Amino acid sequence: MPLNFGYVGVGKESTPGTAVAPTIFFVPQELAEVRANAELAFVPNWGGYGDLGAVPTKRSGSGRTSVVVTPRAIGAALHALLGNPTTTGASPNYQHVFTPKTVFPSYTLEAQDGVAIHRLTGAQASAITFRHDANGYLVADVEWVGMDRTSTGTAATPSLELTYFTVGQVAASIGGSSVAARVESVELTLSFPKTPFESLDQVPARAVYPTGEGEVTARLTLLFDSTGDANRLADYTAATSRAVSLSWTKDANTSITFAFDAVLTEDPWVVSNRDTGMARIQLALRAVLVGSSLVTVTLKNQQASY
Repeated sequence: MPLNFGYVGVGKESTPGTAVAPTIFFVPQELAEVRANAELAFVPNWGGYGDLGAVPTKRSGSGRTSVVVTPRAIGAALHALLGNPTTTGASPNYQHVFTPKTVFPSYTLEAQDGVAIHRLTGAQASAITFRHDANGYLVADVEWVGMDRTSTGTAATPSLELTYFTVGQVAASIGGSSVAARVESVELTLSFPKTPFESLDQVPARAVYPTGEGEVTARLTLLFDSTGDANRLADYTAATSRAVSLSWTKDANTSITFAFDAVLTEDPWVVSNRDTGMARIQLALRAVLVGSSLVTVTLKNQQASY
């Protein structure tokens, strides 16, 4: 029998931690996970073995979703990860520019797994990994942190986008050298850790706050014509800091671009083929802060606001 991944949806909360119905839906790539995380204090029994009882001391929630990247929905995940965007333009060409913030919106993440409905309230995204292979489509793995996990018995009716970023739509530019439609694989991770805040008088958690430092890393496998692209290949293997741009474009009104300054974190891995004149290169990159922002994500779609 076929698998039922159910649906994954998010709704923007007016009051952090107070659940709302989902308004934006993702296409699940894998079964979503929504978990309750609890800590207990056990009361010792001084007269014999075993504990007399358990006292709840902390409770929070977490989740993981693997979804197909669609233009409208992915903006909600970026919003939960990076904070409010700067939005310009008009329908159907809105442009949302995300840069890392220190204040974040609160979402309800709702997952239906074919059996039950699970909600993560007060949710924010702590990391998103974007993955794309030359024979596939753009996928995002999202790590969520929330104030609590609850359940609801009323299923939503998903309204799914049918616009995907597929093979041949990714273009890479590093240090000013562009390679279009020759990217064999991409893995890009935006990590901005967040943690539940536990008050002394309230269980579950009462808020979610950023913690630690943000980090952006990428690993690319690119295909070159080892003769015609020799100069560009040399640019890619240079050890100096360089501007990186990764862009997926569906049409003039629909695209997503990640731009950052990076350095190599590993020696480039290069394999050439003398018979075909082609060469493959694998790059590992890490963003460094040059200017005011660690990363800039530009999303063009038909969504007016987030």
